Parts: sequence; C-alpha cells; structure tokens
Amino acid sequence: MKNTQLYPFERNKYFYGKLLSVEDFNFEQKYLNDKRRLVNRLVHGIGVVCGLNVVRIDDLTISVESGLAFDSTGREIVVDMPVTKKLSMLNGYDAALSSGSNAYVYLCLEYSEGEKGNAHNIVPDSAGTNADRIIEGYNLYLTSNEPEDNIARADLLYEEAVTVFWNGTVRIRHIMPRFINPDTSFPFRVEIETYSKQFAALSYDIQLVCLNSAADGSSVIKVNFDETLVDKTGKYSLTYDLKATNVSNTEGTATPDPLTFRLAYDKSPAEGTLSGKSSVNITDKNIYDAFVENSYDHSMDTELRNTVGQRLYLARIGLVNSVGSSIIDEIINVPFGQYVANNTLLSAIGKNRAAYGTESAASSSSSHFEPQISGARNTEITSGVCRINLNAGSLKNKVFYSDEIFHGLGLGSVTIVLGAMTDSGTIYGNPSVFRDEEAPYEVAAKLDPSKGSFIIGILTKSTMLQDYIDVKWTALRDVDEKVTEKSNMKITIKPNSLIIKPRETKYLEAVCSNMTNKTVRWSVSPVTGGEIDPNGMYTAPNTEGVYEVVAQSAVYPEVKASIMVVVRG
Repeated sequence: MKNTQLYPFERNKYFYGKLLSVEDFNFEQKYLNDKRRLVNRLVHGIGVVCGLNVVRIDDLTISVESGLAFDSTGREIVVDMPVTKKLSMLNGYDAALSSGSNAYVYLCLEYSEGEKGNAHNIVPDSAGTNADRIIEGYNLYLTSNEPEDNIARADLLYEEAVTVFWNGTVRIRHIMPRFINPDTSFPFRVEIETYSKQFAALSYDIQLVCLNSAADGSSVIKVNFDETLVDKTGKYSLTYDLKATNVSNTEGTATPDPLTFRLAYDKSPAEGTLSGKSSVNITDKNIYDAFVENSYDHSMDTELRNTVGQRLYLARIGLVNSVGSSIIDEIINVPFGQYVANNTLLSAIGKNRAAYGTESAASSSSSHFEPQISGARNTEITSGVCRINLNAGSLKNKVFYSDEIFHGLGLGSVTIVLGAMTDSGTIYGNPSVFRDEEAPYEVAAKLDPSKGSFIIGILTKSTMLQDYIDVKWTALRDVDEKVTEKSNMKITIKPNSLIIKPRETKYLEAVCSNMTNKTVRWSVSPVTGGEIDPNGMYTAPNTEGVYEVVAQSAVYPEVKASIMVVVRG
C-alpha cells in the first residue's frame, strides 16, 4: 500500500436504487481505514504497542515475538505469531553489511499487503479468476541507516536532542530541555556513543548564549572525554549544570566550536567536523504549560509531514566478525524508544505516583513516555540505642568503640545520626550550644557500606566516672537514592568478546562500577560450554560453537553482564 494520504474524508451516500460498483465498495473500505489510521497516528503515536521483542537464537539467528505496532501513517502492523529468521535471509542484509560499518545493523518492521485466494469472475469480458482477499502483513528488513533526530517519540515534546557529530564510529548528541524559566539551572547532557573496538578520545568547546555554567558563570563549556579512563561500554553521558540568564521570551543556545574539535582512536588523531546547534526557550510560563501548548501549536499537516516515512526500529543488532562472516554479539530492543504508551500503562503510572509518591524502580523504565515529575520523597529509617562500656575512672582523650552494629537498610550509603543521652534528654550535635549541658565526651560513627553496618566511637574530653554511655542512633536512607544507586550499578567484562581455540584458556576480568561489594559469580551457558573458575579463568570446551559467559554480582543478583565466546579450531 503506497498511498499514505488519509484525508479529505468522503463517504458513500446510499439511496434506494443506487447502482454500486467495485469503486464504491473500495471507497467505503478506504474511508473507514483512513479515519481509524488518522486516529492511531495523532492520538496514539508511532511505535511498538506490545510485544515484538527480538531475541537471539544462535550466532546467526533471531526470533521476533508476536506483537502490535503503529507505523508513521497509523497503520496497524500485527505479527500474529513468533517468527524466526537467519540474519542473512532478511532483506537488506548485504546492503547493510557493505555500508562501510558492520559493527551493528538495525532490524526494522514495515506494513505490507498481499493478495490471497481465488474468486471466479462471472463477467463475460473478464472471465477467469481474481484474488479473493487482501491480507495485511509485514516485512522485516535490515538497514544501517540512522534515524533523524526528530524521530517521533514522547520525550521530544519536552527536550531537544541534536546530533553534532557522526562518522559511522562515534556519535555525539547534545540534549537539553525545550523550555526553562529565567535564572534557573538545568542539566545539559552530552551523550557519546562509540562503535569501534578502539578507544576513542575527544575534546571541544561549546559556546553559550543567554546561558552560563552554573558552577563558575562561564559562557564556555569544555568537553573532554577519554574512553581509556572508563569502563568501555560504548555509551556514555556527560552532564553539565547550566543556568539561564535573567531574560525571558528569548532563546538560549549551545553551539559546538568546530575549530576546537579534536578526535583520536587509540591516541592516533582522526579527522572530523562538528555541526549543529542546541537551543532552549527561556520563558516566564509554567514549564508544563509551555510544552503542552507547544505540542498543540502546529497544524495537522505539519505533524503528519514531519513523520511520514519514518522507519520503525525494532532492534539494534551488534555484530562480531568471525571467519569471514558476521555473528550476533548483542541485541538492544527498540533502541530509539519508539513505544506507544497505552491508557492502561499511563493509568498505572498515575496510580503508582498517587499511592507511593514517586515512580518505583519498575515504572522508571517507562520514562521515555513522559517527563519525570518529582513527587514526595520516601525515606527508610531504623534506629536503636547502643551501650558502650567504659572503664570507671577513664582519663581524658581515651577512645572507646561499640561492637559492629547492622542498621538493617542494606548495603550502600546511609546517613547515621547520633544523639548523646543525658538525664535531661537526648542532645544531637554539639552540646556546648546549650550552656547548661556539658557532655564530657564526643561521639562519631564510621559506616561500612559494603557490609551494611557501622561502629560508634567515643572520645573522652575529661575523666569519666560512669561505667557506660548510652548513645541513640538513627539510620536514614532515601528510597529514591537507593533506587538510583542500584540502577547505576553495572558489570563490564573485559574483553567484551572472545574467539579462542578448543581447550584454550583465557582470563576474563569483571569490572564492577558503583558497587561497594565487587564479588561476582561466573557461569557458562550451556553448561557444556567450557569451565570458568571463581577468578575468571575460562577454559574452552572440546566442541566448537558459540557460548555465553556470565558474570553476576553475588550481592545484587539482578546486576550481571555476559559476553559471547566463539570457539573455533
């Protein structure tokens, strides 16, 4: 179906005795289809409605689960049962791999129609058979083409993403909100993606207009990034706090300076040119009202014209070269956030916020549907009283410690508040503030985030005559910080892919980031895929094949990473 014009709308007018032709019936179907598709496009959006997850079957094969999606003209694309395909059998495979970069390809989904069945034609001049049905279907194909920055998704209503550099190996994107109030700070993100096994390093300046650095008031941001200094994950985000100047109804801009751009791979200089400009509207309006008004402040023709023909990207499939062919390394589903938020999901997000005051860890993954709105903060608290035994007649400047105390809030950072218990009450902080109170000792706490415990220490300031001191302690942990802390945890395996011979051994290193306990457990899938000891020494099996090695946190089992190992003779 090549016709994407959905309107103007006309429908049949029926009357007694009207002669109906084939065109009339086709016209009736087009009227009903076009109206439904226009509502799909403008009310619901473009993207995956449910299902359509892409999973790896083996090193050359993928499977697409059943599901539903809307394309850029509102047509429904239904995959009614799981479909399994070898990459090499998909349309666009050869073109995608010959495009100059075979580090990854995109799997896309499109609407298609075909004819089905036979029906006899009784008209004398058209004797014979014709197709009896039109069957609506889909095509899966591969491409190496990147989407435009204005690809339809909900977060572009409230933030702007501009690609300032892309050479097939490194992409740099600047992201800032669309609206900000005068004299207000906001985060400006620089997202860097690398698709080369070489380590990339880059630097450049960003010139600011009507914006300043919130830290020092400068009108220039200096971006410096070196992949050798971080865990190589391929995707990085640098955040800079900016502040709008005290102006209104004007545009603040962030423009990269191409004369300052430097790029290198493994310390070898490379060529490249920056281009593009990011902007934010500095307005006196309420920010929520501003982006809602903006979403309605353009014509229907503009809305449809800006998105017609946009691809629906189901997955980004990472590839590894092996013996003259490309095998699947990893699969990232819906890499550009092309989802359609249904009413059930939006209702659940609203009810969750009303019930718990903020998004839970489960709902935070849906942030591409709408901007994050801060709610009431939720804090976990535990408390207790610790008795520290002293030696009666202890002299000045002696130190006594409590036993190890487990606060019960889990691992990671918590806040410990201590109070000195006196006959007149409990004093938090410096007792000398209250002139009538004199505490002959000082208290402090030392936290061990890797064990979820702490100890309390007492330093005597004068001779102590009592046998013990009671200290009241309170441990506090912000639930939002706890969720954020866990979401920032990650494991990276070095190297990120491996090709070895049967019975060959290779040491694998698990790099744990943002984790207080770095203990990992190693495993191999399937179990016949070789052996790996607790230190990461992997021994390949006798049988050639592709196997998965997994490193999983011993304390946070949901945090894990894996690499594919190709065993070839």
